Amino acid sequence: MTVDEAPGGSAPARDYDGLFKSLMEAHPEDTLRVLFGVELDGRHPVIEGPTEQQRHLTRNRDKVFVVYREAEEGLPAPLHDLYHVEVQVERTRDFPTRMAAYFCSLALKYDESRYRIHQLALWPLGGGCSGYFRRGRMHHAYDSVSLPDDLDADRLLASSLAPLALWSKNPPPDAVEQVADRIAAVPDRDDQLVLVELGKLGARPLADQLIKALVRRGMSDILEQTEFGRDLARRSREAGREEGREEGREVGREEGREVGREEGRVGTMALLLKHSYGPLDDLADLARKLVASDYEQHIEWVVNRVPLDRLRSA
Repeated sequence: MTVDEAPGGSAPARDYDGLFKSLMEAHPEDTLRVLFGVELDGRHPVIEGPTEQQRHLTRNRDKVFVVYREAEEGLPAPLHDLYHVEVQVERTRDFPTRMAAYFCSLALKYDESRYRIHQLALWPLGGGCSGYFRRGRMHHAYDSVSLPDDLDADRLLASSLAPLALWSKNPPPDAVEQVADRIAAVPDRDDQLVLVELGKLGARPLADQLIKALVRRGMSDILEQTEFGRDLARRSREAGREEGREEGREVGREEGREVGREEGRVGTMALLLKHSYGPLDDLADLARKLVASDYEQHIEWVVNRVPLDRLRSA
């Protein structure tokens, strides 16, 4: 696996890193609590970000949070804290050097008399570097955390980072149900999509179980909007062009919306069929048939791998 691949080669690194960044940005308090063991006591982290010019001229840090402390009367001015999290898929020779460079850039920007810097490298797949850089007389250390090995699954499940528990080597037996419940309870759809995508990138058996659990909770519409669902729909559309699906473009606007929704469901059904049963000669026809009647029930049947004869006779 290269740095530019996600687990299983399912998504480019830009999307993969983006999921973790979106999760941390949406839930900074839980990010600091789980990764650094920091209790904020009502303080709110501020997300530090590069300027547009810096984005073009430098390789950016993934996420930096600043936690300010209020001065107390009669006491010396407190030190504020900077927390830098770098998400890395695999080991590269230059990674420790980059972490040292990131530290130096933060040290130049934030005065030592007022700020403390905490650095952590998060390895979603494990197998990371030691967290130590040495060259000549320069020595630099940072925390190096393996998501599968070092983070407690129960602690993750009790936080907004719950889907990451499915990446753990030792999740509790009900981890999938807990993650599905938490995703279903999230009011923001964009946040839900990020959580679903991260759950789907976890260990394969648990990722498959998560799909079933979300379908049981009536969240097929969310699944259709994930990278998984979009890929299924895209493949279904490409395979069906020869069957005349281009006709949908000629219908009126209102009818077009309905056709688009129908095509999305057909795409999702086709992808799940292929995922559960492998290539089928009648894949497109069977997907359309199952979508046409009792879509939710047939999604659950496919995910549960009921016999094909039963599906075809439905």
